Amino acid sequence: MPPQIVENLNPEITLFLNFRKEATKMRKDLDNILAEKKADALLLYSESFKNPNMYYLSRFLAPDPFILFKKIDNAPTIVVNSMEFPRAQKESAIKDVRSYVDYNHLEIIKAAEDPRLGVMKFLAAVTKKELGQRTTISVPHDFSSMATDVLREGGLTIKPMFNVIEKARETKEPEEIKEIKMVQEVVERVTTEVINLIADCDVGPRNTLFYEEDGKKKPLTAGEVKAFMGHRFLDKWCAIDELIVACGPPSADPHYHGNPKDKLKANQPIILDIYPRSLRQRYCTDMTRTIVKGRASDKVKRMFDAVLQTKNACVAALHEGVLGSDMFNLSCDILEKAGYKTIRGGKQIAKGFTHSLGHGVGLEIHETPSMSEVYKFPLKGHSIVTVEPGLYDPKVGGVRIEDIVEVTKKGCNNLTEMYIQLEI
Repeated sequence: MPPQIVENLNPEITLFLNFRKEATKMRKDLDNILAEKKADALLLYSESFKNPNMYYLSRFLAPDPFILFKKIDNAPTIVVNSMEFPRAQKESAIKDVRSYVDYNHLEIIKAAEDPRLGVMKFLAAVTKKELGQRTTISVPHDFSSMATDVLREGGLTIKPMFNVIEKARETKEPEEIKEIKMVQEVVERVTTEVINLIADCDVGPRNTLFYEEDGKKKPLTAGEVKAFMGHRFLDKWCAIDELIVACGPPSADPHYHGNPKDKLKANQPIILDIYPRSLRQRYCTDMTRTIVKGRASDKVKRMFDAVLQTKNACVAALHEGVLGSDMFNLSCDILEKAGYKTIRGGKQIAKGFTHSLGHGVGLEIHETPSMSEVYKFPLKGHSIVTVEPGLYDPKVGGVRIEDIVEVTKKGCNNLTEMYIQLEI
């Protein structure tokens, strides 16, 4: 299709065509991974709203399970129920879309003593017909054990495997990176609004922050901030299942999300860890900022400076081929030199650096690769990872700063443009 025609298309249609074009590269990556693992074919049976692997390969959102199969060097096929068939033909990035009706679905279900068992027998019938009994078939590690039993009883060779589709998902195509950038831009706009909201609050009794609504002063709570952000994200076609708004000593627990009734306080660290996803294309982003309304204590300032130094040094050192474990060790080197404890070596600590340096982001908020002590694998070019060192002290709270970056041959592209400022 000529470029000038593509440019005039509806943006969602253009995105769909781009994903179809890039699906060829994704399939080639998948073929190589299957061959390395000595598998001849791939089989999935799942819905695609919550299963990122199914959505990644099909680009078709469906709340009910459907079948996806693919032989090495062949394009994938999906088999969907009769209701979804017309929509799947229009929306899926997979060209070969078939209906359950093509495989005598109703007859197989009716013949089974239990309809749920009939579903498994139907899956086995489709797999046997399309992939064959002499084929080594890779399924995901979380594939249904009952389905596996039924397939094996039918004479099929089923091999549950780790890290097949996940490995292909590690390296992002340009359209995937574009989607992540779009969500990140939304996050930065909304976070700026929230920081301005906090900065404009009055300080009341016990350092509680108050904002004005309908002429009345109200305490600003974690719940109010989360609701505000949730509405703003929906306005931009993004969604959040949860986010972290944690203030004061409770923020020393890195995954304390903040009770909706928690009142935000002046002169205490407030951690904002925000990780929405696009409702249209399902891609996520992840960013954390730590702020103080008023004056931060000397201890919090020292923690902030050490975390910021660590984050900047790790972003500067990141590049294609570096081991995830080496990046974690670098962060520990810097923080330990600054006088803080880390979990390096498997230590259980009450305060200090209590988690890994970062993780992959894509269709899931936490995916491979990882930058932890145990991830002794090289980071690939065009993987998207977070860089998020943090320090935690139960007496004062936590400080965490998190950017999201694209790994490249010569370094990384920081996709985060949000300013970093402790006191507001």
